[in-house]
Amino acid sequence: MTDELPTITDGENDCVCNITGGGKIKNSYTGSNKQSCVKISQSNSIVNIECFRIEGEGENSGSTEGACVDVSSAAKFRLICNRVFNKYNTAINISDCEDLFLDIVNVESGTLNNPNAGAPAMYLGAAGSIYINELKCTGYGACFQHADKVIGATINKIYTILPSGSSPSAAAPALLLDDGTGDQDLVLYFDEIKNFNTNTGDAVQITQGKASLTGRSIYSTKGKSLDLTNNIISAYIQCDEIISLTEGINIENSDEPIVIVANYIEGSDGNVGVIRSASGSNYVLRNAKIKNVSTGSNSVCIFINSGSSETDQTIEIENLILVTGNTSTGDTIRRDGNTGIVIKNLGLFVNKLINEELIILEIGVGLSNPEYNYKYSFSTDIN
Repeated sequence: MTDELPTITDGENDCVCNITGGGKIKNSYTGSNKQSCVKISQSNSIVNIECFRIEGEGENSGSTEGACVDVSSAAKFRLICNRVFNKYNTAINISDCEDLFLDIVNVESGTLNNPNAGAPAMYLGAAGSIYINELKCTGYGACFQHADKVIGATINKIYTILPSGSSPSAAAPALLLDDGTGDQDLVLYFDEIKNFNTNTGDAVQITQGKASLTGRSIYSTKGKSLDLTNNIISAYIQCDEIISLTEGINIENSDEPIVIVANYIEGSDGNVGVIRSASGSNYVLRNAKIKNVSTGSNSVCIFINSGSSETDQTIEIENLILVTGNTSTGDTIRRDGNTGIVIKNLGLFVNKLINEELIILEIGVGLSNPEYNYKYSFSTDIN
């Protein structure tokens, strides 16, 4: 297709269409308005496609124009494919579909020589299920942006990469829930979610809706491992390791609890603490060793913003090991300001004593009464 038209489209009429085979669907239009390979726009259309590859050029911008697969409206859309690739921006854009199914080996946007300009590699405002082995964005865009409806997803690897020395410096998170209705709900099983951008970029950012994430590794080189803020309703995150080389986990919610279950959580002093929570936050930390690898004065494991009351945040810790890299001027738990905070404690081990005037552990009786259950255990041997 060399004209200014999509390769396959339902045009202005509802359609029921099955396309099968082992070939490629491409769009090679080189004009200023890049075109999609597959474009569906009618609300009653039912389209099933099975092919080997889908390849498109895409706009060299932050828009989603020229997405390889662009479904602005459909009753049902099915795609089984080996690879969907867009040279510059969005590979898959499904903005309205009540019955979606994707089974794809590889989805990719951008290259090292032609980085993604800021559009998401995959944008979903649909209800359904997806299975992807690898989802990759090379450049400034998010790998996966979820804006509306309920999605059940299994994605093995989610990677975002920004080449060294590239500009602008800002880059989107690898996984992003925002820019939608606020009631989106994502259930995701994964092996890795990693942001390798060399300037900035979070691994996971959730500012709207609900999310349940279960996997092995969440990792960020220059940003937060988890940024859970603004209008997030709830999140359940179960992951073997959650690592940020420069920052940590940011929590700012006021609705249902955020629950984080992990074996190991690592961060540095870029956001003051490995875990940092704002006033009004409601969260549970469970079963993790939380380590701040910084040796500076802000080597803090859990940093709790200042507040006006002892209950301005709802915090529960269960079976935690807290390790600060600076046992002199760092802290395992730090409450900013002069007002204490009540924390429900169901098992705590630290390598530096906490300030018990500001950190009020709700369960247990304290180190001064060794004949009873301790509030927490302290040892310099914890590392």
